[in-house]
This record gives sequence, structure tokens and C-alpha cells, in this order.
Amino acid sequence: MKKPKRASIFKNFILNTSFHGYRFIAEEGRHWTERLFWFVCVTLSWIAASLLILSAYDDFLHNAISFVVDTNFLDWDTNFPSIVICETNNDENIANVTDRIFGDPHDYNLDEFVKELVFYKGLNLYSLQVCGPQLGDSRDKNCFVKNFSFYQHEVKSACSDIFRDCKWNSVSFDCCAYFREIDTELGKCFALNSMQVREKNPVFYKMISNKVTGPGKLVLEINGIVNLYTLGPLEIPSLSTLAKDIIELAPHVHFKRFFAIKEIHNQPEVQYVSVEQRKCRFPMENDLDVYPHYSYSACCAQCRKQAQLQMCRCIHHLMPNTAAEYHCNLDGLDCLNRHYSEISILKASWSKREGLVCGCLPSCNEIELALIRDDKRGMDEDFAMVELILERLPTERFKRNVVRGKLDLVGK
Repeated sequence: MKKPKRASIFKNFILNTSFHGYRFIAEEGRHWTERLFWFVCVTLSWIAASLLILSAYDDFLHNAISFVVDTNFLDWDTNFPSIVICETNNDENIANVTDRIFGDPHDYNLDEFVKELVFYKGLNLYSLQVCGPQLGDSRDKNCFVKNFSFYQHEVKSACSDIFRDCKWNSVSFDCCAYFREIDTELGKCFALNSMQVREKNPVFYKMISNKVTGPGKLVLEINGIVNLYTLGPLEIPSLSTLAKDIIELAPHVHFKRFFAIKEIHNQPEVQYVSVEQRKCRFPMENDLDVYPHYSYSACCAQCRKQAQLQMCRCIHHLMPNTAAEYHCNLDGLDCLNRHYSEISILKASWSKREGLVCGCLPSCNEIELALIRDDKRGMDEDFAMVELILERLPTERFKRNVVRGKLDLVGK
């Protein structure tokens, strides 16, 4: 007697599954047209479901974040931007230092040599003409060939020599208690309310504008020749800082700048979305060694540092957080000059011109500063005065929301 033929595991699954329509494909006694109809329906349903899942996953990967404009401005506290002061020239200090080091009289071309080393603008043309490696034995015996960071410490002014007075909304405060030293690729500067200063726990001066205080106003009296940068608290001055963010100050100049601010607010859940999805980084998501917190400008400085090391096997002596053993000597400075375009000028990845591709992401906490107008005039006093004025309280800000999180993906 023959044993009944056992149904296959697959057929048994189809006959007993809770998925609708499957059993009609395998049931005995069904007409072949009915089987074909249900097979086509089941196949199409799986294709449609797969397409929906792929679409939801693609949205989760590439459209997880949305930007909206928030206009609920009545209770906002708006932070004043960070202010950074960088000295750009000091002929008196240079003369005193060179007289002390090289003697008086000396070859005064060395003064220009020192100026380029201390007040770096991306190129060292004069320094190499005076002391470059191509001169060989004919080079002045006083030319330093390394340890260039020594000059910065000797030449650049102290905080107390730069600042005369600081006022926030007509109330004076101690300038040097809040303008703290910050290292940049332009050399030592002084920053107010920056998170990138040398100290681990910097002191911040409270500069808040709201409907009670009204738009804020910062007035500074400055000695010497300096550049003033208006930046976000995470940004730093660099070779690629936009000209609109820089104010050039010198004695007998009274400068007024009126500007507006738009801040970016992040929904708390944004930090749990991957960096690749939100396309920005929070300050604590820092993989840089030049600064303690991440920002776009800090990332560009890191990128430039790595490019210098790769192309010239050394790093400029003013680059932040660089060990002395990596500092460029005169041969290294000559190499940096020859590769100026590839190192100092940023470009997009699709651009064909010479430049450096960094691919840095923006900071999730950056601010947008809009220049309203500038007013520059002369004055009799032998110092510079600058007034930085918030034109109006913001009536809108950008808000970054999570529209497709992990739970939304599971729900779909």
C-alpha cells in the first residue's frame, strides 16, 4: 500500500498562511485561470510593497530633515555675534624688536621680513626675497631660517594695549576680562563670546537683545591697526573669511555697522539623526585637532593644515595646535608660496579652477548675519571707534525639524 504523497513545505506554507490570496494558488480543484489571477495579484502586491518600502527608506535617508521659518518671535532672546579683533600691523613694535635682536642700525628689509611672518596674509613674498633659500650664502646673516613663531610673541600687542574702552548698551565693561586670546591661522587674536578660545571654560559677557532690552549696541575704542570680525560663536577668522564679515580699523576712524541676525533653532530630536542625513554637525561632534568645537571655518582650517602637510611636509607656524617640529622653515614657506592656490583658495568639488576642495559641512548652530549698512567717517582722536548695532530684533528664524525619524520608518 502506497503512502500518501506529502505536500512540500513551501506548498504547506502557501495553503496555511494568513496572507490573503496565497492559498488559492495551491488549493486542489482550482481552475488554472484562477491560479494565474491570484499569482499575478500576489506578485504585483509584493512589487508595490517593495517600492513603497524603498521609497520610505529613501525619504528617511535623504529627506529626514525639513527647514521651516519660525515667526513666534515675541519671547526670543537673541545673542549678539562673537567679535574677534586681530592686529594687522604694528611698525613701532616691529622696529623695537628688530633693533633689540639685530642691533641698530641693521638691514631694515628685515623689518618687512618680520612683518610678513607675524601678520600673515597667505603669502610670504617679501620674506623670501630678503631671506629666501635661493639666496644661499649671500643671505643676510641675521635671517632666521626657523622658529618663526618667536616673532609673534615678541611683536603682537597685549590686550591692554589694544583696547581702550568697551560698552554694551552704554554700560562699560572690562575689555580684557572678556576678550580672550584665540589662536587662528592669522596669528593671535582676541575674541569676545567665542567658544573657540584657548581656555577650556571661557567667560562670556551677556549680550542679549529682546523685547525688553531692545536691539543691542556694542561700542569699542581700539588702538592700532586691526581687523574686526563679526562671526558666530563657533566660527573663527581665517584666510577664507568673507570680506563682508571684516571691518578694517585704524586711528582716526569712526565706523558704524548696522546688521540683522537670523538664528537656526534645532528640534531636540535632530541630534539623534545621523550627520549624513541632517548634513550638518553639532559643536560636540568634533573630529578636528585645530579647535575644540566643530564649525565650518574650523573644518576649513583643518583641511588647509592637512593640505600644507601633504604638499610641503610642514605646516605654517601660525596654524593653531601645531607642534613646533612641524613648523615650516624658509624652504617650507617657499613651498607654501608655490602652492598658494592649491592650499589657500577654497573651491567646490565640481570647479575646474585651482583651489582646495574641503567638503566641510556647516555647523547645525550657525547664525546668518545680514549687513544692512556701513557708515565710515574720520575723527580727531588718535584711536579707532567702532559701533556695532543690531538694526532690529529678528521676527523670524530658521527651524530644523525631524520629519522622518527611525520610528516613522518603522511605522511606515
